[in-house]
Amino acid sequence: MHRLVKVAVGLAIAGAGAYVVIGEQMAGVSANAVVNAQVITVRAPVDGVLQLATRTLGTRIAMSERLGTIADPRPDETRLVDLRRTQASLRADLQRLEDLSGALVASRAGYLQQSQAYASGRLLQLDARLAETNASFEAAQARLRESDATMRRATDLSRSGVQTAADFNRARAGYEVASQDVEVARNRLRFLTVEIEAARRGVFLGDSFNDAPSSQQRVAEIEQRMGELSAEMRERQRRINLLDGQIDEERVRLGLFRESEIMAPAPGLLWEIMTGSGEYVRRAQDLLRVVDCTTTVVTASVREAVYNRLSVGDPVRFRLLGDGRVFDGVISRLAGSGAETIYRNLAVGPSQEHLKRYDVTLVVPALVADPQQGCAVGRTGRAVFAARPLDWWRNMMVDLGLN
Repeated sequence: MHRLVKVAVGLAIAGAGAYVVIGEQMAGVSANAVVNAQVITVRAPVDGVLQLATRTLGTRIAMSERLGTIADPRPDETRLVDLRRTQASLRADLQRLEDLSGALVASRAGYLQQSQAYASGRLLQLDARLAETNASFEAAQARLRESDATMRRATDLSRSGVQTAADFNRARAGYEVASQDVEVARNRLRFLTVEIEAARRGVFLGDSFNDAPSSQQRVAEIEQRMGELSAEMRERQRRINLLDGQIDEERVRLGLFRESEIMAPAPGLLWEIMTGSGEYVRRAQDLLRVVDCTTTVVTASVREAVYNRLSVGDPVRFRLLGDGRVFDGVISRLAGSGAETIYRNLAVGPSQEHLKRYDVTLVVPALVADPQQGCAVGRTGRAVFAARPLDWWRNMMVDLGLN
C-alpha cells in the first residue's frame, strides 16, 4: 500500500509537471511587444521664417498647443498692387467723367439761358407782329366800309342814270378788293395767333427754321450726353465698389498668409524637428513630427505556430517590463511576416528580428487611458494570448516585488 501511494504521488507530480511544461509551451507569448503610436507630420501653412516655441524632443504637448510661428517678411502683394492700380485707374476715369459732366452742366446752363432769351425775344417779336396784323386788319375793315359806302352811292347813281357804267365798275372793283384785303388780314391774324400760342409752348413755327432754336437743340443734345455720362459714372462706381471688396478680401488673405501659428494637431509628444528656428521655410514643407497619443497601440511579433491560432478580436493580456500591472486588450490587426511598410507612419519601426517573425497589433484601451503609461511610446513588454499555468506564480512574485 505504501508503495502504491508513492507511485500515485509520483505520477501526480509528473502529470502536474507535464501540464505546466506543455501549458507553458502551448501558451501564446510574444517575443517582444512595443508601445507604438501614429506620427503626424506638421507642415508649413505659409512661406516665411520659422520660430519654434519648443525645441526639446519628447516634450509632452497638448491639443492645439502653439508649437511655433511663421512670419513672411516679404509677402507676395502682386495681386493687391494690381487691384489698387485698377482701382486708381477707375477713380481717375470717374473723376474725368465727373469733370466732363460738370462742364456739360455749365454749357447746358449757358445754352438754356440763350434758349430762354431767344424764346422771350421771339414771343415779343410775335406779339409785335400780332399787333401790327391787328392794325392792318382794322385798316382793311375801314377801307371795306369806305368801299361799301362808295359802292352804294355808285349803285344809286347808276340806277338814276347820272353815273356811267365805267364809274360803277370801278366802285364795285374797289369794294371787292377791300373785301379781299380784310380776308387776307383776318387769315394773317389767325396765322400769327397759332404761331404765338405754339411759341408759348416752346414750339416755334416757321418756314425758315426748325421747331426749336439751335440753342434749345444743343440743350437736348447735352442732356442726352449727360444721361450717358451718368450711366458711365454709375458703372465706374459699381466697379470701384467691387474692387473695394476684393481689396479687403486680399488684405485679409495677406494677413492670414503673412503670419501663421503652428498648432499641435493632437495631444502627444514632440517626436522630430525637421528644421530649425530662424530658417526660411516654404509652404507645405515638413517642419515637425508629432506622436498622436490618442492612437497608441502595441505592436508585437510571435512565432508562426502562435500566429496561425490568432484571430482579430481575440483577447490578449499585456504587461510592461518593470511594471506589475496587466492590461487587457484585443487583437486589432494581423499583418504577418515582413510587415515593414505598415510601420511607415508609426513612431517605432520594426527590428530585423521582428520582421522575421509575424506581426500582430494590439489595442489596449486601459493602457491608452493610463495617465502615466498612456503615451509611453518605445516601452517594451510582453503580450500573452492565452492563460498559462504559472501565471498565478508570476503575479504573486510581481506583488512581492521579486520580478
